[in-house]
Amino acid sequence: MTWKQRAVGVFEGIPGEEDNAKLEFLAKMSNIPLSTFTTHRLATWQHCASHRESWPIICEWATGAINHPFLTFLGDPGVGKTHLSLALGWEWLERGKTVLYYHVAGLLNTLRDGYRHSGESDYEHILAFAKNCILLILDDLGASKETEWTTEQLDFIIDYRYENGKALIVTTNLTLDDLPPRIADRLREGRLILLKGESYRRKRNAPNR
Repeated sequence: MTWKQRAVGVFEGIPGEEDNAKLEFLAKMSNIPLSTFTTHRLATWQHCASHRESWPIICEWATGAINHPFLTFLGDPGVGKTHLSLALGWEWLERGKTVLYYHVAGLLNTLRDGYRHSGESDYEHILAFAKNCILLILDDLGASKETEWTTEQLDFIIDYRYENGKALIVTTNLTLDDLPPRIADRLREGRLILLKGESYRRKRNAPNR
């Protein structure tokens, strides 16, 4: 069986040669940028003193031995929220778990386009995978323009995963008080990690002194 991608998170099985690289297949299905396989890993994470208390939680998530299915990284842009969420995504992929990664604005656009171009078909496929994959990563929650429709879609996905005990990693530049109340209440019950420090991108791009 080979697999043809119809949309992000939507694959159609086609009779043919057996897939001989499970990780490669899971990675493609995950929507995680393949270039991050070497760059966005726990081994490449730059520790600082403010991360000491949160590191055991991150390691717990890396093994999949989690006490609550929700993990939220909070903090200013550039402090490593996406790096850590992708690193955990790769850890789960290497353990044979289905993972789906989306920048929140991208997920909303994909859902909207799936419905516009294929009616309910692609929309329902994408929504079903976002609801039921073993780990869902929603990057940059709160960055996209909030409308009744966008809030409804995110609330539906997050609430479904909450009620069914399915793992979710969220990153946001906002405080929980700035997010829609129902979504914020669900996230509060899980693990919260506030990342502090100077932006890694700013440090990387700073001229040598």
